[in-house]
Amino acid sequence: MSKLVIEDERELEQRYAAYLDGRLVGCASAILVRETVLAPSVEVEPGKHDLGIGSLLLRRVFDDARAEGHTVLALCPYARRWADLHPGYRDVVRKPRAGELAAVGSLIAADRTMRLLHHDG
Repeated sequence: MSKLVIEDERELEQRYAAYLDGRLVGCASAILVRETVLAPSVEVEPGKHDLGIGSLLLRRVFDDARAEGHTVLALCPYARRWADLHPGYRDVVRKPRAGELAAVGSLIAADRTMRLLHHDG
């Protein structure tokens, strides 16, 4: 029997990671900006899409945001659709404000660059 574990790796990687039998098979980015968790991407290894890993990752993002008193700005299409399909999380979902998406896009690009530099160094 396979073992799936969702790890909170926000401190170092700004993500939640899914490990199947100890091997990384998916992750959901979770970038905290003030009181909002940005969820710009959810990635699951090809061939593992039908296991519900993306959903489990997002459930953890939303549950932890709620527990910590934050809202979630679901930016990728999968995260937005997941939020729409789970009305029990409407209290946590935040819609983007006018002009906010351009700034958020720049922030996410900068975060990605910093992580790449960190890993190369």
